[in-house]
Amino acid sequence: MTTPEAAAEGARVAGDLSVRAVRDMLARTRCVVLDFDGPVARLFAGGPSQESVAGRIAEDLLDIAKCHGLDLAAVWGCRDPHEIFSAYVRAAADRGNCEAWLAVVGEMQSALTAWELKSAEHAEPTPGAVDFIRAWSELGLRRGAGASVAGHCLAVASNNHYEAIRRYLERESLWRYFTGPVLGRCEAEAARMKPNPWILHEVMRASGAEASAHLMIGDSVSDRVTARRAGMPFLGYHRKPEKRQMLSAPGADEAPSPVIATMQVLADAAAVL
Repeated sequence: MTTPEAAAEGARVAGDLSVRAVRDMLARTRCVVLDFDGPVARLFAGGPSQESVAGRIAEDLLDIAKCHGLDLAAVWGCRDPHEIFSAYVRAAADRGNCEAWLAVVGEMQSALTAWELKSAEHAEPTPGAVDFIRAWSELGLRRGAGASVAGHCLAVASNNHYEAIRRYLERESLWRYFTGPVLGRCEAEAARMKPNPWILHEVMRASGAEASAHLMIGDSVSDRVTARRAGMPFLGYHRKPEKRQMLSAPGADEAPSPVIATMQVLADAAAVL
């Protein structure tokens, strides 16, 4: 566990969101909903090269589109594979799911899933994430006097493939801590990827709690938008200052979002509840 001074410094860099402020957010929460890639693990990092393969995956997806002659100017040069895939899913829907566009989406999905499953073998835990997962689970047991409290749970809502998430959580012996639903992308639900709020509505249906009793932890603007659409409180996380600035910047008719620079702030906050 980090010292209070180190945790306070991490919070200051992220916009003065202290351990105490995060503790107050958690005190109002029955179900914490984690995005996977970022808050839980760096899915595309690790392996022999120790470098992210996200850019290489993005190039593979763009090559698939190029081979079909179906380029989208909006994602030229994009290095985010999920942004590319989502753009083509939307483009296919906008064109009435015509055969040519669906073929591109299908090939992209197969390639992306293969990369995610392979990457799950080498994904690196996000610093502080395991500490938080364990602290939140222990809190549920304490509140329930030895049994998990009804509605006190930990869930995952991710655009990553479900099987990749499951493999990672089992590899790291973390699966047992997720008493709420673990939801990821599947072939049948590609059109319901975030920022579609469907996945958060599924979490709420399973938890039986109102939106206000949840807390979504995400590292992208898409996560923030998804939480807003579901009426769910949101806490942004990112290790990069420029990304935290994007997460905290208010959208239309929105107040600035709280953000943290390290998941250890969450772990320390859960430990003192």
